[in-house]
Amino acid sequence: MEKETKGVRTKRQLYQCAMKLFRERGFDRVSVDEIVREAGMAKGTFYIYFNTKSDIILEMLRQYDTYYDQIMAGLPDDLSIDEQMEEIVKGACRFTEEVIGLDLIRVLYVKQLTEGQEHPGLLNEDRALFRILSELLTAGQRAGIYDPALDVPDTTRLILHGIRASFFEWCSSRGQFDLTQECLYFLHTFCRGIYHAAK
Repeated sequence: MEKETKGVRTKRQLYQCAMKLFRERGFDRVSVDEIVREAGMAKGTFYIYFNTKSDIILEMLRQYDTYYDQIMAGLPDDLSIDEQMEEIVKGACRFTEEVIGLDLIRVLYVKQLTEGQEHPGLLNEDRALFRILSELLTAGQRAGIYDPALDVPDTTRLILHGIRASFFEWCSSRGQFDLTQECLYFLHTFCRGIYHAAK
């Protein structure tokens, strides 16, 4: 295992302190000065690792991707492809609710609307969730579970459209419904439409 560098530790500390403050007070009410004060660092240190406060959101997306890969690495070998899909969707909801929270999801959507590809979302093909779902769909086709005629990238995008729509509605309603149940209902309904006819 590679030794963790001081720079990695410093960046992680800044990120964790920023996220703590964002969750407590909201993204818009926290300044860079307050983040570095919380971290016990000089303001210049912040700008070594982040150009702006908004770049914390990009780091948040990288944390999502790391989490998805950890989920997949930890799944039991005997899970079906459908069950693996369920676990990754449940993990996305759990991370969103328990780690990120409503306020930062709102900020993420605003950044995506106003700054586009500077803040790539779920649909970016380089993101872990896109890659994982594509791999599961491909494995499902090979196993005869899913329709072999499906275009995997397009189908992956449709699944992610539904998940992102559920996240958006959850955010808009200020968490007034169970995000995990909503996303799983969508996933189950969608997957029934892509099963191989012979299944």
